[in-house]
Amino acid sequence: MSGLRFEDILIDVGTDEFDRVTGYVEFPYFHKQIEVACDEGVTAEYVAQSVRWLSEVDEALVREICQYALYYLQDELESTSKGELLDEGIQNIQEPLEVLRYMEFGSLDIKVPREPEIPVLNLSGGCDWQEDEGLHCLIKNGHVVYMGSWNDEDVWDERLLDDDNYLFNYVLYPKREELRQKAAGG
Repeated sequence: MSGLRFEDILIDVGTDEFDRVTGYVEFPYFHKQIEVACDEGVTAEYVAQSVRWLSEVDEALVREICQYALYYLQDELESTSKGELLDEGIQNIQEPLEVLRYMEFGSLDIKVPREPEIPVLNLSGGCDWQEDEGLHCLIKNGHVVYMGSWNDEDVWDERLLDDDNYLFNYVLYPKREELRQKAAGG
């Protein structure tokens, strides 16, 4: 045991109503603090590792996140009338990074890992186009495996990228029409 404590890593450490260790940490890419919630059984060492992975988020990964968030936004604009209620700029995004003006990550959930050496991030937050359901982004090994509304998906669930999840996982959005036809049997 290294003797590392949650207090050594997180700011304002406490527990929430689910008895999870909570606190705050800097999300360096965005220069802001986000909340961290650690499931029971998560060690301080693993939290330190997760915070290190968070600090390694770079522009390439943010671009990937933004591209999938943009697909999420486009789907909402195409399938609902929400566009009428949103800022005009959100409807005319040309570059994926522009979507950052309309979304943010506010928390990092840390669950007991299946494979502690594989970098994973479970980020959630909000977005202007889906205020009620928010935004959930799961990153595994440096790539987004889930982007969509918050629904408590597990980054370790290999089925996240299964074809039948094309309606809610915007990582699959580029293949959506092909998957829709396949699901319809055509």
